[in-house]
Amino acid sequence: MTKLVYGKNQQVQFLSEAEKKEAFDYLISSPDIEFHHEQNQEHGAWAPEKRIHFYSETNVPEGLVRNFTAGRGGGLVARINCAELYDEVFPLRKV
Repeated sequence: MTKLVYGKNQQVQFLSEAEKKEAFDYLISSPDIEFHHEQNQEHGAWAPEKRIHFYSETNVPEGLVRNFTAGRGGGLVARINCAELYDEVFPLRKV
């Protein structure tokens, strides 16, 4: 069985292997997202953060939409804050 829950706080959860595959396929190939490794510790936060930024909700799989956290302006629609997911998907990116 494949891993369906990601993050120290289980902040990203997929309901099935099919939902996870759909989400990964989107994350690997979509031009409407960006991966950010933010050095937040340099600005008073505890540590760096790895985030996936979404600039459109069009065609985003439900398995990702359900795990969205708020965006922060600048055209950003939403984001997912999860280093574990970031680390698994980022090396696979084709965009």
